[in-house]
Parts: sequence; C-alpha cells; structure tokens
Amino acid sequence: MLLAWAACNPAPPPVADPVPRTADELADRYVRLAFALHERDPLFLDLVFMAAPPASEDLEVREIAERAERLAASSREMARTGDEFRVRRIEASLRAMAFRARSLLGERRPVADELRVVFGLSWTDSEVDTDRLHFRVDRSLAGVAPLKVRVRRYYERSDVPGESAEGRLREALAACRELALGASAAMELEPLGIRWMEPAEALALPTGPSPFYRYSGDGAGALWLPLGLPLRSSELSRLACHEGVPGHHLQAVVADREYQAAGWPELGIVPLYGPRTAVFEGLAATLEGLFPAAPADESLRALEPVVSRVLAGYLDGDLTRLEALRALDFDALVPDPHGLLAHADRFGGYALVRPSADPAFRSALESLIDPRLSPDERLSGIVRAVREAMSPAELIGLLSPTLHN
Repeated sequence: MLLAWAACNPAPPPVADPVPRTADELADRYVRLAFALHERDPLFLDLVFMAAPPASEDLEVREIAERAERLAASSREMARTGDEFRVRRIEASLRAMAFRARSLLGERRPVADELRVVFGLSWTDSEVDTDRLHFRVDRSLAGVAPLKVRVRRYYERSDVPGESAEGRLREALAACRELALGASAAMELEPLGIRWMEPAEALALPTGPSPFYRYSGDGAGALWLPLGLPLRSSELSRLACHEGVPGHHLQAVVADREYQAAGWPELGIVPLYGPRTAVFEGLAATLEGLFPAAPADESLRALEPVVSRVLAGYLDGDLTRLEALRALDFDALVPDPHGLLAHADRFGGYALVRPSADPAFRSALESLIDPRLSPDERLSGIVRAVREAMSPAELIGLLSPTLHN
C-alpha cells in the first residue's frame, strides 16, 4: 500500500538555491558557508576580522560542498550590477571551498588540480638537477664527511639555546621590521607579541606542534611557539620576517583595515584554503629574502623544488611513506623529514603553497625585494598587494609593470 502511494505521489524535486540578487547577498552566503565548514574543519579559516561573525548553519561537509558548488554556478547568472569583478572573486573562493570540502570527504584529485582550483597556482612537476644542487650545498659546507652528515651537523651547530630564544627572536623581529618600514616607520603598527605553549597543548592544536601567527584584532597579533621548539639561528630572521613585519602581521593589519573601510563581508575572512592565502604565503616567503642569508642556508633553500616534488608525489600516492621519507632525507636534505610529512598529512596541498610553485608568481613577488627599492616604495608595494590582490593571477597583474622598470 505504501509503495503504491509513493508511486502515485512522488517526492517533489529539491528546491534549487535562489540565485543571489546582489554581490552583498552572494558574499553573505559565502561567509556563512565558510563558518559552517570551519566548524567541521578547524584549519579552514586562517584570519577573521569580523567582530561578530554570522551564525552558521549546522551542515554536514557534503552539504557544504554541494551548496558551495551550486552557489558558484549560480553566481554566473547574477544580473550585471557593476560588481562582476567582485562576484568573480567570490566565485573563485566558493570553488576553493567546495574542493576543500570534497577532499575532507575523501575525494582525491591530483595535487596540481588542488593548487590550481584552491590556490590559483599553475604548478607542474618539472625535472630537478639534484646533483647540481647537492654540489652547491657541498661547496658551502666545509668538511670531508658525507654530505648528509655535514648538513645535520650544520643544523645542530646553529641551534639557539632555549634561554636566549625569545630575546634573539625579538631582535630579529625588530631588524625585519626596520628593513621593511625603514627607520622612519611610515606605518604605525603594534609590535608582534610572542606567546609560548606547553608541548602537549601544541600537539593538540589543528596546526600541530609548529609556530603559527594569530591575529587578535585592533592591530594586535602574536607569534605562538611550543616550548622547547628548536630554533636555529639561521632560521630566526626568516621566521621573524615571515610571521611579523613585513609578513603575516603586516598583512593581517592591512587586510583588517581594508575590511573595516570597505565593509564587504568576503573581506572579513581569509580562508587557509583559498587563493588569497596563496598571495599571503607567497608574500611572506619571498620577503624572508630581505634578510641576508648565509651561503649554506641559500644553497639548502635552493632544494625547495625537490621538497615540493617529493611532497606532491607522496600526496598523489606515487611515493610510499618510506620512499618519501628517504627522498626528503637524502635528496632534499631536510632536517626533519618525519615532521615535514606530518605537516603534509595535516595540510594536504597547502604544504606546497610556495613561490617556486608558479614561475610567474615568483617573478612578480621577487620584484618586491629588488634592492633598488626604497623602504617606502617596498612598503607601498606590499600594502597594495595585500589590499588589491585576491589571487596569484591578480598579484601578477598588479606587480608585473614593476618588473619592467
């Protein structure tokens, strides 16, 4: 009887999501979905500038993915109101969100697809002359021991004693800030705070036991570090420039001010899995180069394409865990291959978001560390990039004219 009734009275088809009428309506629905996904994936949102985030619906990850896909598709049907550029930006963020949600459901696509759809990076695996890079490292590290042994000793010798780590880090933060802003300090910024965590607390965080930046609003931010974390003197300046000024702290303050000025909902968040994060990470990684590095550090850093290739092979399933560990240890010469694979396990394709992933992206970014730029010119370029570039493609278009001057 019930079967007969069902046959005569089929369930109505699902009601399609209404097409947003304005860019503000599209942005509001995008932001609500972003917070809904963040409830399921604590890694999803990296920066939040909203004083009172909207209440998010209790949605399963699959429903979030489907809604994001439908909303991205329907955005193309929106009436032309003069906000087409803004709509296209939100559409890209929706497609990135849907991709991330699908990956959480276990749906796997090649890393190259993730970098393209989520982060807007045109990455392709290319041949790397590992022998030539190893020869460069060999020339920069004196000694006759096997190369891997000399690299390990180099890292061990450069460890910073725990009791002096905070003082040394504060000195590095101040030095990077002066390199970026100049002695005149053309832009007022609160100093970056330093916070320490117990190792057990750090292990329980979604980000794992590694340093991270957290913005707390009103221009204030802090660098969080696990107690006992080995900080190497060769890495202190890189960490300071990346996380402080001109890196993530400057980015967060500028982005927050831009959101407050414009009031657009989509500017109130920066998802870790989205094209704007590729811009922020690319800027921070490139601006590390403002601080002079020792020849050994430069030669070891040149092995970054080897690291990317190994991580991509591992995430795509072309390398077993043991094969990836061996390649990171002996080919990429990284000091902690187990930690790097754990980072890739936790973050997926985000672990490959670096300037070397896309040559055009890297060239545009490196225009900001041109030694011919004055501090004021560099600061102006960085601030403009943070305010106006919502994707690597936009950053390339924004900074490319600089390359020809």
